Amino acid sequence: GILPFALDEETWNDMLAGGGTDDWTWNTESQAIECGADGVREVNLYPQGTGSPGNRGTVDIGSNNNSTADIARQILHGASPEDMAHHGGVLELDENGELFLNGDTGISAGVKDELEAIKGEPKVIPIFRTVVGPGNNATYTIVAFAGVRIMEVKLTGKMSAKRVIIQPANMVLRGAIPGTESVQTSQFVYSPVWLVR
Repeated sequence: GILPFALDEETWNDMLAGGGTDDWTWNTESQAIECGADGVREVNLYPQGTGSPGNRGTVDIGSNNNSTADIARQILHGASPEDMAHHGGVLELDENGELFLNGDTGISAGVKDELEAIKGEPKVIPIFRTVVGPGNNATYTIVAFAGVRIMEVKLTGKMSAKRVIIQPANMVLRGAIPGTESVQTSQFVYSPVWLVR
C-alpha cells in the first residue's frame, strides 16, 4: 500500500545518484534487515524539514482531518476505499504530471509501533516537488511515486535524533496505473500482469 509520508524530489534524486547513507542491508534469503552496507543508499523519510512550518512530511490521503489513528491504519493496511473516495477513487497525477495533497500537522510518536511493524515490507511513497503553506494548511505538489522499504525507525528522544530510514525497493501494487513508454513518473513501482481473454 501507500504510506502517508511524502519525500522531496531533490532528496530522492540525490539518493539515487549515490547520496544518503548505506548502513542497512535487506537480506533477500532470510527476508530480514541487517546492519551493514548492501550498495543500496538510504535516506530519512520522516521527520524532515519540508519548508512548511508545523509539517514534517505527513500528507492526508483521504480526509483533510486525518488523525493519528487514521495514519496508523494507513501505515498498517494502506488507504481504504473511503480514503480513496476523497480523491475520486484514485490517486493519480493530472495532465500536468501533478497531484495535490494536503499536509498533516506535526510529528507523532503515536505511529512508532505501526512503522516498526512494517519494517522490511515494500511500500509506496509520494514524491513531492514543492510544499506551500503551514501545518494542516500545507499543500504538497506530488510529481511521482516510489517503491521503498523502511529499514530503521526511531521516533522517541530529541527531534534531531528522530528518523524513519528508507531505501528503494521494488513494489508490485495491484491497481497501479501504468505509465506510458514516453512518460515514467514512478520508480520501483510495478503493476501485476493481467491475463485477458
